[in-house]
Amino acid sequence: MHDIADPWAPLRLNSGATLSNRFMLAPMTTNASDPDGSVTEAELSYLARRGAGEFGAAITSCAYVHPEGRSWQGIGACDDTHLDSLSAVAGAMRGGGGLGLLQIYDGGRIALPDLVGPQGIRGPSPIPSARPNAAVPRELTGRQIGELFAAFGRAAELGVRAGFDGIEIHGANHYLIHQFFSPRANQRTDRWGGGPEERTRFPLAVAESVRDAVGDAVTVGFRITPFESEPGGYTLDDSALLADRLAAAGVDYVHISMDNFRTNSPQPEDRDWTKTRARVETRNPIEAIATAVAGRSAVVASGGIRTLCDAHDALRSGADLLAVGRAALIDPEWVDKMKAGAHHQIRTQLPADADDIETTLTIPPRMVRYLLSRPGWIPRAGQDSRP
Repeated sequence: MHDIADPWAPLRLNSGATLSNRFMLAPMTTNASDPDGSVTEAELSYLARRGAGEFGAAITSCAYVHPEGRSWQGIGACDDTHLDSLSAVAGAMRGGGGLGLLQIYDGGRIALPDLVGPQGIRGPSPIPSARPNAAVPRELTGRQIGELFAAFGRAAELGVRAGFDGIEIHGANHYLIHQFFSPRANQRTDRWGGGPEERTRFPLAVAESVRDAVGDAVTVGFRITPFESEPGGYTLDDSALLADRLAAAGVDYVHISMDNFRTNSPQPEDRDWTKTRARVETRNPIEAIATAVAGRSAVVASGGIRTLCDAHDALRSGADLLAVGRAALIDPEWVDKMKAGAHHQIRTQLPADADDIETTLTIPPRMVRYLLSRPGWIPRAGQDSRP
């Protein structure tokens, strides 16, 4: 028997897939794809270097399922025109032998107007995002909602054809699925709006569409923001309800999106990284979500996992899996060095020079610019950084 807090222990999911250890390469925004949603060589190099490590699984940056839902310049998963691109991504992600997982999303009201075409952004209700200068989205009709369910299913099926082992539904970070669950963004009076129970219908319908498209033997995960720090947002009890319903629906894992699993800090919608946030939950979201799913689904912790001590703490809090993002950005060989016990060799800061970040760490130049636009989010040589 393995210790419950052993990050090197294997884990078998309900789908039948087995992760060789508890570490997952977290999905990280690259903002570096071609305008048509095709992966670039720079992205593939970034993914291949990190995918060559001994992560139990690797999750892509999120792929848009509909042209009107693009929130940044990333990969697409809309139709067969994206199949070759996705196949290349799958090959890069699975280089180390771990599971390759395609994350899929729609941006909803936080899509970028420059990317989504003349019809403009859309969302659950005509309520603008909390982001500065946000436009009022057009309200999705019932027919368009049905088309979106089909789009998520089509993207999932495309991912399996491309060679991925599973699909992660991005229901977090204020994208469209999150918006339908949020009382701040969703004030509909039809069956897709209402109280917490009613607002689970849209995310559950997306999960059902994806599962129907890929079958029971393909891993399906769901990423969730555990609560909203904005006034009037949903609570940890609400997300625990959603997690319970997702587990009952057969989701293989629930991925908790946090900036730091210890500090109770979900991503804010306004994207003001310099603003101090008041803690609005005293409970540990990992424990709450793990209690809600009650072993029916695996629980993934993310945010601030840099050391074995972090890994042990997150596992003891109730997580089954650990998504590692920034640590693997800073050191592409992070997981291999951890496994070898070479902790002293792990890089803990980005280089000071932007060109050095690109060349030394194999990060696309557009992604470097994106990362450096978030002050203090990643430790960098010669600068103060957020803990």
